[in-house]
Amino acid sequence: MTARPTVTGHRPVGDAPDPSDWVWSQRWRDLLFLHWRVAPDDVRPRLPYGLEPDTRDGTAWVSLVLFRLKLRRRGLPFLPGLASMTEVNVRTYVRCGERAGVYFLSIHADNAVAARLARWLTPLPYRSARMTYRRRGRGFAFGASASAGLEFVPGVARRTPAGESVDAWLLERYRAFDRTVRSGPVCATVAHPRWVVRDVEMIGPSDRTVTLWPGTPTRPPDLAHFADGVDARFGRFAPVGGIQPMTNDANLSTFTCSGG
Repeated sequence: MTARPTVTGHRPVGDAPDPSDWVWSQRWRDLLFLHWRVAPDDVRPRLPYGLEPDTRDGTAWVSLVLFRLKLRRRGLPFLPGLASMTEVNVRTYVRCGERAGVYFLSIHADNAVAARLARWLTPLPYRSARMTYRRRGRGFAFGASASAGLEFVPGVARRTPAGESVDAWLLERYRAFDRTVRSGPVCATVAHPRWVVRDVEMIGPSDRTVTLWPGTPTRPPDLAHFADGVDARFGRFAPVGGIQPMTNDANLSTFTCSGG
């Protein structure tokens, strides 16, 4: 019998939720990551106040992440009709003071009921969408009413990205930021093993410039990864420490972050 991977096998010190305080258990499978370099000024207007683009060598990034998801809330089993879905999200990389993480520009799932529950239980911007994600020989085919669709084949060799590589910088992220009207920026932390990835061969015209999903650049990605999957646990979304309201009469609901 194959042992299930521990979900607390890798996390930055002080970043992950206490295992006794996790809220969501999730299984992520067949993950495709597509990454684009973008100018920081292209990202900044899309972020809530208090978050800034996180950059690598002066460049910001936007990523599309496509995967199969199975989840349950703590204390509940995996519920038929609610637990399983295909998800595609578009995320960018941000900082709030000294804290680094991701901010979701959009999240779509093919399970309408689960998407509504996610919007109710979290601040994340879940929406429902019709999607298909199927194996096709050695590869996968994805299609959706809101995008052009794509096909890809994962490579054979698996690797763990080196600690200082751009691959690790993009993949090893253990905070998700959002904002609420009352508290300003909020953050949830996640614990899971380090990513083990494969390279990806995208199938289709080499000059493809169609938008793969709203919010992604209209050009082929600069990097791509595939991962078989990990099991993860999420903590609660909570206000970021060091929040200071802006003394701006025109917008008293804006916030800034300070500290580490």
